[in-house]
Formats: sequence, structure tokens, C-alpha cells
Amino acid sequence: MTSRVRMRGLSLIELLLAMLIGAILLTGLIQIAASARSSFLLQEAIAEVQESGRYVVDSLGDILRQTVFSPQPWLASATAIGLTAETVDSVSAHGDRLAIRTWSERNCFGNPNPVLDSDGRPEFFLKEVILELNGSGNLAHTCRYGPGTEALVNQILRQGLVQNVEAFQVLYAEDLDGDETPDRWVVGGDWEAPEAVLGFNLAVLIRSSQPVAEPVSRVVNVLDHVVSTPADGRLRELVTYAQSLD
Repeated sequence: MTSRVRMRGLSLIELLLAMLIGAILLTGLIQIAASARSSFLLQEAIAEVQESGRYVVDSLGDILRQTVFSPQPWLASATAIGLTAETVDSVSAHGDRLAIRTWSERNCFGNPNPVLDSDGRPEFFLKEVILELNGSGNLAHTCRYGPGTEALVNQILRQGLVQNVEAFQVLYAEDLDGDETPDRWVVGGDWEAPEAVLGFNLAVLIRSSQPVAEPVSRVVNVLDHVVSTPADGRLRELVTYAQSLD
């Protein structure tokens, strides 16, 4: 007697059920992958704006730290250092201009001055640094260097210092009665005399290069300036820096 082995395939319902389960599993895997990518992009954006913020503070510190230094204090009245007349409020929609003159034995590139004094050391020349927003949304700086105000040479011209900057604002502490205590905060050029400015606060609003968050518009107070950010999903960080001039 010959026995027959009966082969039974999947029914249509079983096949549809298997396809449904596979689709659910696939959807879950896609969601997990998308969530992991979103988390990665978010962490990357956070690191980006934080790194830019640290770079702002470090760079501005290096540029502005010498504003209080005079290699020959007895000659300080001969050449005024500190804020210059190029310091202006609102040179662009969201940006001020900060212009500082200092003494430095290093040029705009950080190299020692090749001109030596009688002791064989690099001479101190004047350095003028201008910070402002350029048309590409970068915090840019211009740097001039030379032995005197009439002999300054442009070594760096509007070079990008920090990218993805939406606002750059500066306020200045002015001493009106000569007691070395700030009496009011003013915008660039509104002081009675630049010598009366004891210091300044500046703020930089930085955004991430890629959208990674919920696309919601926000209002950010950048010192005296109010910025309404677009609903573009980019992360933003407000970085502040204070510098004394006395």
C-alpha cells in the first residue's frame, strides 16, 4: 500500500497575518533607526553650538585681553588705546561694531614683531581689531598692525571668526562722575567720552548649522536687542563676554 504525504501550504489569511507582523516589525525598526539618528543629530548640534560658544569666548579673550595693557604707561596720553571711533551701534540688522586699539608685541597673526628694541626684544606696535557681522552671518574681524596710527597696515580684512551667528550686540559701562563706578549702560558711540567707558558686555547668538529641533519661532533678548528667530528647527545658544577697560 502506498502512503500519501499531504503537503499543506499557508492560507491567504495566514499569509496576510505574516505580512502584517513583518510590516509592524519593520516600522518599529525604522522608527528606532530614525530616533537614533535624530538623537545623534541633536547631540551633534549641541556639541556644535557649545564648541562655537567656547571658541567665541576664547577668541575674544585673546583679542581683547590686551586692552588694559600699556608697555609705556608714561606715554599713554600720547596715543589713546581702547575703544576707537569705529565702534558703532547697529551697523547691520542684528549687529554692532566693536573697534579696539591695543599695544602688542605680536602682529595680527600672532607672530612676534620682527622689529626689535634696543634689548633685542620685539617692539610693541599698535594693533586695531574690529569685530562685526558680515553678510554671510559670520562674526568677522579686521586687524591692523603698525608702529603708529598713521602707519597701520591691514593684515586681516573681515575674516570669518565664528560661523552661524545671528546677532552680535555690545553695551558699554560709562562712568559719568569719575568715581570708577558705572553709572549707566550705553550703546556704541553714545558715551560722553570713550575715556569714561570702564568696560563692556557683548553677546553673540549662535545657531546650529542643521535643523534638529521642533520648528518653533522664539524671542531672544540679546542685551538691548530683541531677536525673533525663524521657525527653522535650529538650536541656538546665547554666549556672553565681559571685558574691563580700566
